[in-house]
Amino acid sequence: MSGGLESGRGLTPWRRLTNAIGLGPGKRPEPAPEGQNVATRLAQQRTALALDRTYLAAERTLMAWIRTALSMISFGFSMAKIFQAFRGEKGHWEGALGHEYSVESIGYYLVVMGTGGLIIAVVQHYFRVRRLRAMGLPRGVSGAFVVGVLLCLLGVFAFSSLVLKM
Repeated sequence: MSGGLESGRGLTPWRRLTNAIGLGPGKRPEPAPEGQNVATRLAQQRTALALDRTYLAAERTLMAWIRTALSMISFGFSMAKIFQAFRGEKGHWEGALGHEYSVESIGYYLVVMGTGGLIIAVVQHYFRVRRLRAMGLPRGVSGAFVVGVLLCLLGVFAFSSLVLKM
């Protein structure tokens, strides 16, 4: 039976797909045979559950970063686009060291900070999950990771759109 799970033979195409994207049971270490100590079996189950909980905590952390970055990118992009449309002299002020700031430049900063923060969070998530996989976490595709990478690309596109005044 375990050979079917590992090789994928004997599984329906739907089950193979759900296993591949991390929604199915995946490949777990074989439980201890019935003749072995019950404590060993329970320890293996608890270890697998602890890995799952840690992985889900990492997913929730990445999703929180995605929400924060999406808010910063969208708010910054909206601010910058609105003030590009209303090009007035109002809204400029002089900051530290003689730099002139505007609401439009603050919009740019928000887009850059949101995108940069999300890039850091995606890279951190990648290495954290890699460590968990080395400990026995089954392979699977993370939906939050895919959305995070796509949102990083969106942030880069939004910033380039602002800079090129599209």
